[in-house]
Amino acid sequence: MAEQLKDDDDIPFEDDFEERADHVEEDVIRDGTATSDHFDEVVRDLLGRGLVLLVGPRGCGKTHLMRYAWLQALGDGARPFCVYTTLNRYLSLEPLSTSRRDVNALFHSWVLARILEAAAETLFRITGQSFDLVTALDLDKVDLKKLLNTLERNFELDEADEQLHRALSLETVQRILRDMAELAGRKRIVLLLDDAALTLSPAFLTEFLDLLRVVKANDISPKCSVYPGTTVYGSRFHADHEGKFVSAWISAYGANYRGMMQTIAERRYPEGLQGISPDANALLQYAAFGVPRAYLTLLRSVRSDKAVTQAVLTRVVRAHHDNRISEFRSLGDKVVELRTLVKAGETFFDKAVEGIRDWNDENSDGSTKQTIIGINDEELSPLSERMIDLLTEAGLLYPMTEVSHGRGRRYRRFEPHLASLIAERAFSGSHRGNSASQVVEFIERPSHKHPLRRSPKTILGKDGFADLKLDLPPCQNCQTPRDNERQRFCHQCGNRLVEELTYNRIMSLDIASVPSLSAFQKTALRGSNLKTVGDLRALRDPGSELRKLPRIGQSYSNKILVRIEAFVDEMIS
Repeated sequence: MAEQLKDDDDIPFEDDFEERADHVEEDVIRDGTATSDHFDEVVRDLLGRGLVLLVGPRGCGKTHLMRYAWLQALGDGARPFCVYTTLNRYLSLEPLSTSRRDVNALFHSWVLARILEAAAETLFRITGQSFDLVTALDLDKVDLKKLLNTLERNFELDEADEQLHRALSLETVQRILRDMAELAGRKRIVLLLDDAALTLSPAFLTEFLDLLRVVKANDISPKCSVYPGTTVYGSRFHADHEGKFVSAWISAYGANYRGMMQTIAERRYPEGLQGISPDANALLQYAAFGVPRAYLTLLRSVRSDKAVTQAVLTRVVRAHHDNRISEFRSLGDKVVELRTLVKAGETFFDKAVEGIRDWNDENSDGSTKQTIIGINDEELSPLSERMIDLLTEAGLLYPMTEVSHGRGRRYRRFEPHLASLIAERAFSGSHRGNSASQVVEFIERPSHKHPLRRSPKTILGKDGFADLKLDLPPCQNCQTPRDNERQRFCHQCGNRLVEELTYNRIMSLDIASVPSLSAFQKTALRGSNLKTVGDLRALRDPGSELRKLPRIGQSYSNKILVRIEAFVDEMIS
């Protein structure tokens, strides 16, 4: 049994292929990118003037677009001085709130240090020169990497770190950025701030939005990638007024959608196309639902089997659907206040998929298909609208343009995830079979003139709709729910109520719950003393500890560490 688990885990192309754009080599981003009209327009927005909020679910290409824009700007003297950095480790600073009263100021310095570190790299890439930060900051010594590592590891700041922290003002960083741009011969500055949603720390997000509003200038244009559901802008930052929303997500029904996906596979993962029929390939492209990373993952999944049979396709698409639902549920695990909305959202989504399946079954002899849900805008409450935004963030609902049929009849339209529709046989019609060619033919039919109209109140029921709420974290001692947000002591056990750190909650997750670990790896870990994600990350030399486990060598320990780190990065971003 152990040997079989090991064989299942040894996928030969696993180590030399990377799906996440933040880990992909630069030459792959530069030369292996499949462009399109939509892609080119987004890149123009990213390199243009003004604040841009790049919106879309995970895996839809936000990081890829930003890195591509940065690489394009590096080699073109007519482009702006472009700085790319990621803020995906912001939550690792959260535990500092228990030891430092100035944690927001430390976060402020952390963001500025990341920008300066990335700007120095851009200058060096353009000119081959290193910038004199010591003179610019009027300090005896400047070590940005050390400060960043100290903050992200929650170490105590030494005197040099404290001095650098105090020197990193917004005005000083703006001046340094302008000096760097001048040395590079560039007239404008663009800040590409990836993973800037900061959804798991409202205090940090408020601080960041304040910084964003102030750093913006005629010659400095920040661009941030955000999420459609969990990014809350608060009362001081008016997103529509401050900047422009740009969607990175492409429609699976677009004119050149399949051609673009095909090009991505040919450039990024050509071996994945070997031995797969055109119909099976088309099915996977549609099941990816506009998310390139998902398409590459699906190709990898079917390639792990000896033959791409219909049973394999059905299993892989079903697993993809299950993973998307699991990712949606994880929003409730990460952000306690969203648990009720996430639970209701899953019910809403299931009913939407069921409604479309039933419509297509009843109209199976027609020449059109139904894939669109229409919701009267007036029937949406703020909480039900937030619920739908969370489904959009998880990539389960694709937002389409609103349509109006007169006063009081303005409809918001959404397309449920195609993998879910395929998995639930929404394109089988009255046939028993569910072949790839049949499903693809059904998907490529023209859409029906009118969407399937549904109301959140009807789907959830009056009680379910009325029960929508933002949850409060329970008592940490006895897990009794709180009565209200102003409650300071538990009415059950009397203990003082404190806010649980999101970072700590993620670190306490069962290590065997990491979905990307193989069955063999989970079995090996269950036989160790490593019970939680935090247990592994707390080790000074985790690789050596893992190699003490039976049948875990260097290759397997590296795989486990990479997968758990990727899981944590995904959870805290």
